[in-house]
Amino acid sequence: MIKREFEPFRFAAEMLARSAMKTPRAARNWLSGTNAPDAEALIELMASCDSIAAEVNALVQQRRKEREGEKCRGLNSGSAVSHGSEHTADRLHPST
Repeated sequence: MIKREFEPFRFAAEMLARSAMKTPRAARNWLSGTNAPDAEALIELMASCDSIAAEVNALVQQRRKEREGEKCRGLNSGSAVSHGSEHTADRLHPST
């Protein structure tokens, strides 16, 4: 979907990099299929390009429909996520 959206442009890698707030080298790797964007870059692309956002959201809805009735495995594991974020916050802003 990213390739289809950006490849027709002369400076596709540069435009894609700007939209994702990443380097042109990373964008060239996405366009060639060598790598895929990380979550942060994908969110930036979705925020800047309605067609990419619509396609990603459609894929998410399709997968949800396929998994109807299944619960997220993380829901049964307690509050492990919140503990991790607390530890990260402590490292970033230690109390004195």
